[in-house]
Amino acid sequence: MPDGLQQHMMPRAQRLPRLGLSYLEAGSGTAVLLLHGWAAFKEIWWGTLRALAPRYRGVALEWPGHGTSPALEQVRGLDDLVELAARACAELGLAQVVAVGHSLGGRVAALLALAHPDLVTRLVLVDAALDPAYLAPFCRRMLELRAVERSVRLSRRLSAALRRVVASVPHEHGGGLIRPLLRRIYFNGLADPRALHAYVTALYAESLDQRLSAIRQPTLVVTGARDPLVHPAQARRAAQTIPQARLCVIPGAFHTPMDEQPAAFQRALLDFLERGVDGACP
Repeated sequence: MPDGLQQHMMPRAQRLPRLGLSYLEAGSGTAVLLLHGWAAFKEIWWGTLRALAPRYRGVALEWPGHGTSPALEQVRGLDDLVELAARACAELGLAQVVAVGHSLGGRVAALLALAHPDLVTRLVLVDAALDPAYLAPFCRRMLELRAVERSVRLSRRLSAALRRVVASVPHEHGGGLIRPLLRRIYFNGLADPRALHAYVTALYAESLDQRLSAIRQPTLVVTGARDPLVHPAQARRAAQTIPQARLCVIPGAFHTPMDEQPAAFQRALLDFLERGVDGACP
């Protein structure tokens, strides 16, 4: 493969000039917008971007207050994130996208599909936090700002203590449990606690359950079979409620199947992009 083409396939870190947000981009073709979850980071989609690059243009947006994206005081609620995603698409010249969202990003992706049906052609919900009733009870601790601050401080201390080990985990690490966990600890330490608190408060403020039947886009609903944060029953209900949807359960995955079982997740995503809801979960 020529060097220029290889570079085109490799995710590139960039920044939106007007919004100031960081994002990764790779490939060309039909646009796939990747939205990460609460306290996560754009690099969690690294392997997904690599898998998409031969046929699709993947864009992994990083939310304010995460990774290298600065917190934005005016962005506090889920509707703010929806409009931020729509503005990012406009700034990148993306008239239509396949919206792929994980956890918090899954809720935003679903809301984006409802608010901007001409923008979102297909939808992929990955362990999406659609209804707070399906969140693990311990998640409610993050409704206290002090708990969020403690979590971020702990991640920073662990990252410092395990600096050499954490630094050795590549973005494309092949999956498993330990390496993805170490990487998430590091990036959680980069997050802005007040931004995290605002977003989790917004998650608990309302449910999207009663609006799922209004989603008209073909939808792939993905869940990790062992997800301890968003109960897999949420994914089953979403797949039954959204008119054009199919369910894919990733064996051996917890809350981040694209990071823990990347090969299985990538097969499921590419199959959906090629065959829609008529395909099968590999």
